[in-house]
Amino acid sequence: MAAEAANLGAVKLTQELRRVEALPRRLWDDEPDDLTELLRTPEGTMSLRQIQAVALSEIADLGGMFGPLRVGAGKTLISLLAPVVTFADRPLLLVPAGLIEKTKNAMAPLCVVCLRSFPLPDTECQGCREHLAPHWDLPRFVRIMSYEWLGRAQAAGALTDYEPDLIVADECHRLKNLQAACTRRVKRHMQAFLDTKFVAMSGTVTKRSILDYTHILRWCLDSPPIPKAYTELEAWADALDERKGQTKRADPGALRVLCNDEEDTLWKTEPRRAARLAYRRRLVETPGVVATKETPIDASITMRAVEAPESNEVDEAFHGLRSLWETPDGWPIADGLAMFRHARELALGFFYVWDPRPPMPWLEARRAWCAYVRKVLKHSRKLDSESQVRSYVQKQLEGRTITEGPELLLAWLEVRDTFEPNTVPVWIDDSVIDLCAEWLDRTGGIAWTEHRCFAERLAEKSGYDYYGRKGLNAERQPIEAADPKMPLIASIASNSTGRNLQAWHKNLIASMPANGMQTEQLMGRTHRDGQTADEVTFDVLVTCAEHVGAFWQAKRDSEFVFDSTGSPQKILVADIDVPTATDLAYRSGARWDK
Repeated sequence: MAAEAANLGAVKLTQELRRVEALPRRLWDDEPDDLTELLRTPEGTMSLRQIQAVALSEIADLGGMFGPLRVGAGKTLISLLAPVVTFADRPLLLVPAGLIEKTKNAMAPLCVVCLRSFPLPDTECQGCREHLAPHWDLPRFVRIMSYEWLGRAQAAGALTDYEPDLIVADECHRLKNLQAACTRRVKRHMQAFLDTKFVAMSGTVTKRSILDYTHILRWCLDSPPIPKAYTELEAWADALDERKGQTKRADPGALRVLCNDEEDTLWKTEPRRAARLAYRRRLVETPGVVATKETPIDASITMRAVEAPESNEVDEAFHGLRSLWETPDGWPIADGLAMFRHARELALGFFYVWDPRPPMPWLEARRAWCAYVRKVLKHSRKLDSESQVRSYVQKQLEGRTITEGPELLLAWLEVRDTFEPNTVPVWIDDSVIDLCAEWLDRTGGIAWTEHRCFAERLAEKSGYDYYGRKGLNAERQPIEAADPKMPLIASIASNSTGRNLQAWHKNLIASMPANGMQTEQLMGRTHRDGQTADEVTFDVLVTCAEHVGAFWQAKRDSEFVFDSTGSPQKILVADIDVPTATDLAYRSGARWDK
């Protein structure tokens, strides 16, 4: 209801907006305190970059920092030195599960270019001789937890037991969902222990909304450059956010007070973009917010479409998908999200089926219970996972309290163990697999994949390694240890953050992510510091309307991120040759219709 109300008017000039307007601004021309000599070991020869010096100086002065920092800006070193400059007794580092080993290795002798650890400090790695530990006075102890583990039932009391006095959240966008168990637990800790210092960093702090990170920003700073009242914050978001397909929006209104002369001129023709630029400048110039402005990487970026060969089998499957709303085996599709998912699968030559199909009573009981869990989690301040909701409802059962929850749980438990879901891929065409295998042979690059079954089939066809869960191949070797002279296949979900893959410069995206956040992270694996090629290429497989739509949605997301935070986005500086929705209007065939 609050969002609907915000749509009816404009952002108002309030005391909170005046407070934000009056906050001090950092002048980047000022030289930051040089902490290099204080933090470096006697034998160390490395120096802090300016962005690292500013970040650590403000962490020391303010006790927290919010960092929209580009890929390769040196976040690992900031993470490890933050406990030192804050004199933290119980520091906690939150990282994605796949990066735990990399972070632990950073505490040992480590190559700062490729981030591999070595047994001897003079071991050479592709010409790299520098290591972190000999150069910096790293903390003796840092507790490391993954976001994934912290969200599990057995970790419900982890923060309470440890009571961290400093939390450093690397890849902090993992905390954007306030309904997620991990985020709820961090939020409860920050509310209960107000003295806890918080440092948050990510190259992609937002997907499409300032609401993705405003709660994190509050944890970092005592006086953040955003309104404290949620209804007012929601009005700002309605005026500033990237809203796909939404035409009725709040007017930026009083946000004009944040504009400088240039932004005020732009306001006359593009008020929403002017408001985004003014908000961005207010955000990144606030002490305690440290953002990178541009990428110094010399390599240019090219993104070009690669289209799959024609296939009668795929075209016939798409005809049924579009006209009948069902998969090739006749299974009905319930909504647009399912259509989007199935289209992207069919375009690659396969679709998933449950084998066998679930009995209808099992399916209906499962849907009803899951819907109830979602409703409870949305409104609860204490429960943050399905298992906790189940325990809560079971206590109601023990007390013989008959409400909707116990009835739905009893119905679900009665049938839950009668069926074991088993999804299997059904292949109808291998032309895209053949195309990708030929691309790997020809370029020696990285093929990025969304679907495990597609990656495994491609690995079998091409003979090249697939690096899936935790960035490991079939022999349990990490992707960072892969031979840079050989092509490889990489899971987007497992390898698009935190990996240092600048030894490769050619990429094939077999299934384009539909958001700018994941796209920026993926592109940053090879277009990053240490890249020696003149050009990094991203061949984007477009085999249906959904792939094309995903690409341009990712670009719109990136425009919002850049306009509102100033974080450089790689897709915005790329040379692009990908068809648009207008181009698709002239194409025939069900795969190009939405």
